[in-house]
Amino acid sequence: MTPIIVNGAAGRMGRRILTLAAEQPDSFRIVAGVDRNPGRLRDLGVPSDAPLLAALPAERGAVVIDFSSHAIFPMVAQHCAANAMPLASGTTGVPPEVLARELPPAAARIACLHAGNMSVGVNVLLDVAARLARALGQDYDIEIVEAHHNQKIDAPSGTAFALADAITEATGRSRADHVYGREGQTGARRRGEIGVHALRMGDVVGDHTIYYVGGGERILLGHVAHNRDIFARGALRAAAFLAAAAPGRYTMKDVLGLA
Repeated sequence: MTPIIVNGAAGRMGRRILTLAAEQPDSFRIVAGVDRNPGRLRDLGVPSDAPLLAALPAERGAVVIDFSSHAIFPMVAQHCAANAMPLASGTTGVPPEVLARELPPAAARIACLHAGNMSVGVNVLLDVAARLARALGQDYDIEIVEAHHNQKIDAPSGTAFALADAITEATGRSRADHVYGREGQTGARRRGEIGVHALRMGDVVGDHTIYYVGGGERILLGHVAHNRDIFARGALRAAAFLAAAAPGRYTMKDVLGLA
């Protein structure tokens, strides 16, 4: 049985993780739900007998599933490392330089993972998107379009960044080749660019489409999330993996056996 602490428990993702974990009592033990306003959890009627807290507790071996704020990610990573608590973070909007600074020292002490998207389908898409880009070469223009609900506070999505990075690594590009939206007299599209565009509308859970266009043809890869349970189930799967893993930095490819 995997002990878990859900950080950001009153958010959309946190609530679903708690609910799904409570439905699997033989697999998961909910140690605590943590939110800056734990009273919201009581109001939402989340099924858990565990304490509802405003700050992360220290319980050696408990896996922290973090869907909170990019602003507190360093504190979360440091707290987990100091208290021997594996970390599975799906918090988006964390700058690459913060991940580069915080994850290596944490990985020296605990099993940890940060993923912009934890769904099984999206992580297979990441693998396929990179392989296709490598096979097509730079004669094909690549554009990534993502859409989410109108309450999402960061853009582009963590998944869009992950797709762009996967393609970048596979094709020998760099982040300098990423273009986020276009406006005004931008001139002709530069060879090797990867365009990334964000849409915010209604209650869209998450849509991602990658366009590969060139040589008189257009290839589309896409993923549509019907509900948030795909992310919550992936997060729980990651937590179970990390609970049994040695200290180190892992990815969803490791969790899913795609590495």
